[in-house]
Amino acid sequence: MMIQTDCIRHSLRVLQTTAVAAFAATALAVGGDDGPCAAHNPSFEIGPGDNGEPVAGWSNSGNVGRGNGLTAHGSWAAWLFGPFDGNAGRSRLYLTVECTSGWQHRLEVSAGHRGADALVGAARAAFTVTWLDGSGSSLGADSVILLNADSPVNEMIETNELFDPAPGGTVSMRLEFSFLQTAAQETGRAYVDAFRMSRVNPSVYQWGDFGSTALEFDERIWRVKSAYTGPGPNSFSASADNATVSADGSLRLGITQTGGQWRCSEVVVEDVLGYGTYRFKTRGRLDLLDPNVVFGLFLWEYAECYADEVMWWNPPNEFDIEFSRWGQPGNDVGQFLAQPYWWGGNVSRFALPDPAPEDMTHEFRWTSDGVYCKSWVGHADEPTPKRLVHEWDYFGPHQPRPGLARVHLNLWLVNGNAPMNGQEQSIEITAFDFIPEPQPDCVGDLNGDLVVDGADLGLLIGGWGSTGIGDLNDDASIDGADLGLMIGAWGVCPD
Repeated sequence: MMIQTDCIRHSLRVLQTTAVAAFAATALAVGGDDGPCAAHNPSFEIGPGDNGEPVAGWSNSGNVGRGNGLTAHGSWAAWLFGPFDGNAGRSRLYLTVECTSGWQHRLEVSAGHRGADALVGAARAAFTVTWLDGSGSSLGADSVILLNADSPVNEMIETNELFDPAPGGTVSMRLEFSFLQTAAQETGRAYVDAFRMSRVNPSVYQWGDFGSTALEFDERIWRVKSAYTGPGPNSFSASADNATVSADGSLRLGITQTGGQWRCSEVVVEDVLGYGTYRFKTRGRLDLLDPNVVFGLFLWEYAECYADEVMWWNPPNEFDIEFSRWGQPGNDVGQFLAQPYWWGGNVSRFALPDPAPEDMTHEFRWTSDGVYCKSWVGHADEPTPKRLVHEWDYFGPHQPRPGLARVHLNLWLVNGNAPMNGQEQSIEITAFDFIPEPQPDCVGDLNGDLVVDGADLGLLIGGWGSTGIGDLNDDASIDGADLGLMIGAWGVCPD
C-alpha cells in the first residue's frame, strides 16, 4: 500500500486554509448570465436533459452517458469512455457556473471502474476546473486525476481536493469531467458520482436565520430560529412561548399570537449527522392541527443559492416528514416528501387513524441508495404490523446527498395565514433518536464514507494534541501513533 505524499501535504494545506478562513456573515445568493450559481444535477440522477444530453444540466462530447454499473450515491452515476477517433482525445462532461475572483472551492467526487471494462494503459479520468473572464477566455486551470489503470476495480474511490482561489478577473468557471485516451486508443469506462464543488471561501453560512438562542434537547444542542423568512413566509420567534424544553424533557414547539402578529417556531440540531435512522417521537393529536398549520421534521442545508433554475435538483438536500392539511380541511394530514414536491413520485401522502393517537413515532432511514420512511402508533422503537400507519421507500432522483444537511423541526403557517380557528397551536417532540448507518470496522474512517483518505486525515490533524474522533488507539491523545494507524489503513475500507 502506498500513499502519495502530495495527498498528505494537500490535506495539511486544507487545514491551514480552513483555520484562517472566517465564515461569511450571510449566505450569498448568486446568479448570473454565465451559468447556474451551483453545479446542476451533481449526483447525475436526472437524465436525459431537455436538449437530449444524457445527463440533465450538463453538456457533453464523445462517449458519455448514465448507468448503474458503479454508484456511490443514489441509483445512477455518469460514465465516460474514449472517443475512439483514431487520435489522442477525450470524452467530456462539462458545465459553466458562476464564480468570482478570490472564491475558493473544494472538490469531492467518487470515481471507479469495473473489472469487466477496466481502464488500461495510459487511459485516465480527470476533473478540471478552468477559470474564465467575461469574454469566456481562460484565466488558468487546475486538474486532478481521478482514476487510472492502477486504481482498484469494482469500487468507488473518493477524491477530496481544495483548489486555489479563482484568479483576478474571474466571472465564471468551467467544471469538466474527462476520459483521456492516447493514440493507442485505450479501452475502459470510468464512472463518476456524488460530485460536490463546495465554495469554502466565502463559505455558505449555515446559521443566517438563527440567533444566539439555543436549547438542549435529548442530549443535543438545537439552535432556535429568529427571523421573518420562509417557509410561509412567517415570523419565527426564539421566545420560550414558541420553542422550549419542558420539565419532562420534551421539546415543545408553538405558534403564538403577540400584539396581533402570529409567531412560528423552528429549531435545528447543531450536529451534521449523515447517513442513518432519524426517529422522532411526538405527543399531540396531529389530526387536530389547524388546516393552516404545518408540522415539519426534515433535513435541510443552506445552499449557495435558491434560483428557480437550480431548484429542480434540490440543492438544499431537503427531505421531509410533514403533517398538514395545507389549507384544505378535507386533505389527508400526513406526507413523506422529497423536494421538489412537484416532481412525479416525490410525495407519499397518508391519513392517520380516526381518531389519531396522542403518541406517535415517525422516522426516515437515510442511506446511500435510498430513504426508507415509517410512521406508527405509540413510542415503541419498532412498529408491530397493527401499529404501522404508513411506510414508503424512496429511490427517486432527489435523495439528499451527504454534505451539511441537518435536522430541522418546525411549526408554521401556510402562506403566513392565521389559523382558521384563530387559536394558538402547539406540538411536542418527546424524543429524537439518531442511529448511525452501520459501517464495517475500518480504522481511520473518521467521516464514515468507507474510504480512509485526505478528508479523514484533515479531521485527525484538526484534533491533534487533544482527544476525540481521531484518537484511534484510545490513549486519550491524538498523536503520531494515531497517524500511523490511519496510514496503515489508507484506502478503501474492507467489505
